[in-house]
Amino acid sequence: MHVPEPTFLCDDHCGRLARWLRFLGFDCAHRQDFDDATVLRQALDEGRMILTRDHALAGRAMARSVVLLESSHPLEQVNQVLRAFDLKVSDAQIGTVCTVCNVLTEEVETDAIEERLPPYVRATQQVFRECTMCHRLYWRATHVMRMLARLREAGILS
Repeated sequence: MHVPEPTFLCDDHCGRLARWLRFLGFDCAHRQDFDDATVLRQALDEGRMILTRDHALAGRAMARSVVLLESSHPLEQVNQVLRAFDLKVSDAQIGTVCTVCNVLTEEVETDAIEERLPPYVRATQQVFRECTMCHRLYWRATHVMRMLARLREAGILS
C-alpha cells in the first residue's frame, strides 16, 4: 500500500519555501493574501500540513498539523520540512509541479510547443514539461542546473 506524500500549506510569509517545495515536486499551496483563519480552514479542509514561522498561528493549529519553521532562509526551511516528514527527493519528481500554479506538469512533445520556444532552447533541449493550468513551460537548462547546485550545497540533494 502506497502512503501519499503529505501536502503542505505555507502561510503568507513563506512564498519562497512554497516555490522550492513545488520545484522539488511537492504539493504546496500558498497565497499572499491568506490570513490565519484562512490558513487554518484550508489546511483542515484539504488535509494539508501548515508550514509557518508565525508562533501565534502555530499555537492555534493542531500540533500534528503544523511545522514551526526555525529559519528565515528558504533552503534551511526545505531541509527542516524534509526532515520533519522523513521525505526524500528523487530526480524524477523534480519539475513535476508548476512553481506558480501548484498543479502537475506533463511532459509535452517539442512539436506541440515549438513556436513557443526560443531558437536556442529548441536547438539544445529535448525534454519539456508544461503546466496543465497556466501552460508555463519547463525544461532543464542553466537556471535549473543552478537551482540543483544550490540544493546540493544545502545538503538537500546528493
